[in-house]
Amino acid sequence: MPAAIEIINLTKTYRSLFGLRQVTAVDNLNLHVDEGEVFGFLGPNGAGKTTTIKILLGILYPSSGECKLFGEQFTSSSAFAPETADSRLKASIGYLPEGPYFHEFLTGREVLAFYGRLYGLGGQNLKKRISETLEIVGMEYAADRLVQHYSKGMRQRVGLAQALLSDPKLLILDEPTVGLDPIARREIRDLLLKLKGLGKTLFICSHELSEVEMVCERIGIVNHGKLIKYGKLVDLAFKDRAVEIHVASLSDETRKKLEALNCITGKHETGLTSIRLPARQAVYDVLDVLKASSTDVVEVLSQKESLEDLFIRTVKEEVA
Repeated sequence: MPAAIEIINLTKTYRSLFGLRQVTAVDNLNLHVDEGEVFGFLGPNGAGKTTTIKILLGILYPSSGECKLFGEQFTSSSAFAPETADSRLKASIGYLPEGPYFHEFLTGREVLAFYGRLYGLGGQNLKKRISETLEIVGMEYAADRLVQHYSKGMRQRVGLAQALLSDPKLLILDEPTVGLDPIARREIRDLLLKLKGLGKTLFICSHELSEVEMVCERIGIVNHGKLIKYGKLVDLAFKDRAVEIHVASLSDETRKKLEALNCITGKHETGLTSIRLPARQAVYDVLDVLKASSTDVVEVLSQKESLEDLFIRTVKEEVA
């Protein structure tokens, strides 16, 4: 089965003002997104995320390299012409831009009717798709209200409904929870998981790292157009992280044995004695020492990084 997204040696360069120098927005980028997964595409401002998304959507063309969607590649500038291979490929993509704008004097249902006609839908088929997408995003109750009376969370839901109208296999979502209050963020997060359950592939670009951490299985972090971290979130967050063991107390002899294993011992804020291990693989050696000395082990904690910590550390290391 081909990947939903496959990016191969992708590079995009621009000429700066007056053409004095060349600017590289995307630099030899390689990644793939499996069908049915939720992928987080992360990076600081100016990292090349938006350029990459525009290339995936066929809005921009790469300077070199290629992007494939479900094993196919855009072939020509005629992508917007009806009944071309490229137009059919684009119909498999749903896109939610950051801060979607809709005409204030239209209702939610009329907004979807407008975009549905752009997709080439009409008649009873369009009415059916509008009803289905409104139900998926939970906006049936407000479908006939004017957009000007919608909250930001409601506008995001209509934006998602618009992205779902053509029943796409792939959803590209740019900042789907930006600026929302905690309740609206939770609602959108639950909706994204619902879409995954429907078999959709989600490619999420966001600075809301705590939200990404809750829904994404794999991530890619880019900076200055280059991919600097890539893989399963659980592997990246736990890889080579320290472990801390809390015990009631330590004898001087046991403490010396632990220090020989490069452990750091000290008092924890709870009043317990903490033993900090340099790496996860040393856990069993330390536990053997504690067991031999009949030391009372209270708890063993893995010092997992948050996605925010991982992101900041990765970007800083790349800059250094």
